[in-house]
Amino acid sequence: MNIKLFLIIAAMIGAFAALTGGASGQAPAGGRASGTIGSMDTVEIRVFREEELTTMGQLSPNGTITMPLIGAVKMAGLTTDQAAAAITAKLKDGFLVNPQVSVSIEARVRRSITVLGQVQNSGVFELPANRKLTVVEAIGMAGGATRIANTKKITLKRNTGGKPQVSILNLKDITSGKTADIPLRDGDVLTVPESLF
Repeated sequence: MNIKLFLIIAAMIGAFAALTGGASGQAPAGGRASGTIGSMDTVEIRVFREEELTTMGQLSPNGTITMPLIGAVKMAGLTTDQAAAAITAKLKDGFLVNPQVSVSIEARVRRSITVLGQVQNSGVFELPANRKLTVVEAIGMAGGATRIANTKKITLKRNTGGKPQVSILNLKDITSGKTADIPLRDGDVLTVPESLF
């Protein structure tokens, strides 16, 4: 597949995700959201007919929230359904016979990536709340690479444990399937350099 055609398709996918709310960092106005829970998100946990167990609050920096009876529960990285199942299992373990638990995301902490250099529209882009965003999709959301871009030497800068880690990526290798596309994380910076003629 021609790399320019692929980038156009990726840009269309990115635009569609943004229009349909896939890149929204907030729970719907006046409503609750489901999906993957991020660290520092605000969640509400309800247990049917057990009002005293209702818990709402922001997750701690290590991705947990403390509930009555069962203490700290790790929720970051789980979907709302997975979190409800984990809490149900803990409550069944000596506390309630048949707990019915629901978990919802009340507010999300905005997570974003930055795309710089030789793309049509450089800038900061929000990470979708309910799915992963990859390098190819991010470049597509930025309008694709320019004619003078060197897509063989894209840099991905990522902070891992407080230490910056830099990787060099070849977009053609990713789009051809030679190497895997990389899911992006909060704070990642992609830079597309200019080709030297």
